[in-house]
Amino acid sequence: MYKIPAKTLFMGKVVEYMPSCHSTNDSARELLLRPDTAEGVVVITDHQTAGRGQRGNTWFSAEGENLTMSIILKPVFLQVSNQFYLNMISSLAVKRVLIDMAPDSISQVKWPNDVLLNSKKVCGILIENTIKRSHLENSIVGVGLNVNQQSFGLEQATSLYRTTGSSYQLQTVFESLLGNFEALYLKLKSGRHKELKEEYLQSLIGYNQWRQYRAEYQFEGEIIDVLDSGRLKVRTSQGDKLFDFKEIEFIWN
Repeated sequence: MYKIPAKTLFMGKVVEYMPSCHSTNDSARELLLRPDTAEGVVVITDHQTAGRGQRGNTWFSAEGENLTMSIILKPVFLQVSNQFYLNMISSLAVKRVLIDMAPDSISQVKWPNDVLLNSKKVCGILIENTIKRSHLENSIVGVGLNVNQQSFGLEQATSLYRTTGSSYQLQTVFESLLGNFEALYLKLKSGRHKELKEEYLQSLIGYNQWRQYRAEYQFEGEIIDVLDSGRLKVRTSQGDKLFDFKEIEFIWN
């Protein structure tokens, strides 16, 4: 069970807690069918039986050890062409939590919105939007943040506990995440796009760094920008190239 955070204006003022559910994003979508569902409602569970990641990937989380939640937003101020800013602020909110909880570790964002701790994935984010004409109508931000989980089936996965050796109160991490998310969301709502994008780029693995990538072939490149649409702009020896989601992958050394 999670308490309502005291320091937010509207994020998490209604918390829909379920010991177990199929998917918090699916449950949040059902709540949006009710006209009285307010912005900032959080759906959270101890055990998600069918979590999803980007592009249909499956997301597994140990029961009762991590934060598995979805935030309901109504970003009617945001044009469809700028919807990637929700990805930016979501990953930045998690990164800010990690900086606070694990200050001696390196927190980074892997495009488009995975968050890494010491080069291993600690958080996955799935955002689902509904559109009305040229603007967003509703958004569901699903967050799976590994907090106290000790073992993983994947070498490139980690948690706060595995990184620092310390256990964390999930309520504390929950409140920190909502507070940081709300601050960034309000900044987005006020139109401070340039400031948010700069923070995102500075957090991005590969930004202004030459690294190995794989698209249709392996190549060396340097991330130089992320367009408002979310497309990745990479400088290569053959010129600048743009990539959509799933068109490019990092090669880990």
